[in-house]
Amino acid sequence: MFDFSGFASVNLETVIAAVALIGTAIAWLVDRYVLRRKRLVYRVQVDARIGVYPRADQTQRMVDVEVRHQGSVVTDPSIVLLRLDNAGGMDIDPQDMHEKVAFAFPDRKIVGLKVTEAHPSSLGEMLERRLSPANFVDTSKLVLPRIAINRGDHFKFLLVLSGTGQGVSHSGYLAGGSTGGGVYHEPRPRGPGRRTLLFGALSLMLVGALVAFFLVDVLKPPDDCSSGQLRVIGSTAVEPTMRELRTAYAAECTNADITIAANGSRSGVRSLAELGGKDAEQASRQIAMSDGPAESAPELRGEPVAVVVFAVVVNRSADVTGVSTTQLRDIYSGKLTNWKQLGGRDLPIRMVSRVGPDSGSRRVFREKVLAGDQELGISSDDCARDDDAVAKYHRCEVGTTEELLTRVNEIDGGIGYAELGSARKYPQISIATIDKVAPDTAKVEDRSYRFWEVEHAYTYKTPDPKSLTAAFLDYIGSTQARPVLERGGLVPCSDLPTGFCG
Repeated sequence: MFDFSGFASVNLETVIAAVALIGTAIAWLVDRYVLRRKRLVYRVQVDARIGVYPRADQTQRMVDVEVRHQGSVVTDPSIVLLRLDNAGGMDIDPQDMHEKVAFAFPDRKIVGLKVTEAHPSSLGEMLERRLSPANFVDTSKLVLPRIAINRGDHFKFLLVLSGTGQGVSHSGYLAGGSTGGGVYHEPRPRGPGRRTLLFGALSLMLVGALVAFFLVDVLKPPDDCSSGQLRVIGSTAVEPTMRELRTAYAAECTNADITIAANGSRSGVRSLAELGGKDAEQASRQIAMSDGPAESAPELRGEPVAVVVFAVVVNRSADVTGVSTTQLRDIYSGKLTNWKQLGGRDLPIRMVSRVGPDSGSRRVFREKVLAGDQELGISSDDCARDDDAVAKYHRCEVGTTEELLTRVNEIDGGIGYAELGSARKYPQISIATIDKVAPDTAKVEDRSYRFWEVEHAYTYKTPDPKSLTAAFLDYIGSTQARPVLERGGLVPCSDLPTGFCG
């Protein structure tokens, strides 16, 4: 007989907590090794012959369907509907597509092709332009153009084929992400299987255990809740991240009244210094965020918070996903004025820039990309139309990062620069590579990507350790705030090599 007497000393809560811990590890592994991959998933939604083919003894009751293309009868016609999704947790960049990602149709040849149901629609238009009929008609293989496919993007290929073959296969490789990437076949869904239901039930049980025994830790408030008022000014590039941090802090520290009023890096630092000379007490309740170190201000105290990764953003209509540093300098000096000069569509290049000199983003772009050169003058007030009908170039200025991204997202041929985390949220924007290097944390760390800057938080003198100013600064640098910084495209200085942030 089995002896279970030893189990009497085992604490049930300990067992459940251990199970919940295993569930947490599983969730982490899924997030680390699955969701963060670059994944292109395809599904064959339709693969069927066209027409009715009767047997000899049914010719009086059946009718043949004849398919013609360009005046010729298509032999043994069939139709394939192929759906592709970016089902990973990361954007797919053109350089991620290795060895020509392609789809083959054995014993069949392509007669015609159409891109349908693309999201966003500009992605479908770009595919249509890139897929020249001469490259795929009368072949048995469809090669996917190297284009940017953002998270959540999808599209379908509708193909008419000739031949008696059946089935679709893929070749090529997709690289990228924390542990690589790939192209995956997803069978046509037929309802959840037994394994799926069992795994789902087990996952729910683990999540329930995790919530029951670790809820206090998950919702743990900031280590140091302080009350009072605080005003965060300065950089508009990190404004969305600071708003999210404010919301997370104030949700637990309900007596904290924090206002976000971004007004540009230099403007924020300058106004903090000026306020300190007039009202030191009020200045002690302000933090100025700055893209890069501020100019000399003896009474201000600054500390590095995180690295802000910036990106060059281009409206998808331009059909350009990568530029070189030289090309960017030629664009912003007026030498290049049309996207066709860079291999894109015949569209004027419309530069959307930040108002200077208070913008930290503009300063970083000038120093890191334009080698210190100034941008051109303004030719338009609204970015879409030029004040001068014979303008040799097209350029406007806006006050905030959000305005810049909105304009580039809306205007055909638009180009600008902004913080990476915010840029990812706009469907009509492509994040361009610079000198064939995509903006990425790893590329910042090895310094192969150069368009970044260290974000600093400035206060008037050293804040009182018990003040809301000091508490919120500590919270920004805490492990609790790290996920918020990472979602915003910022890399906490604590995650980088010693001395990287200065």
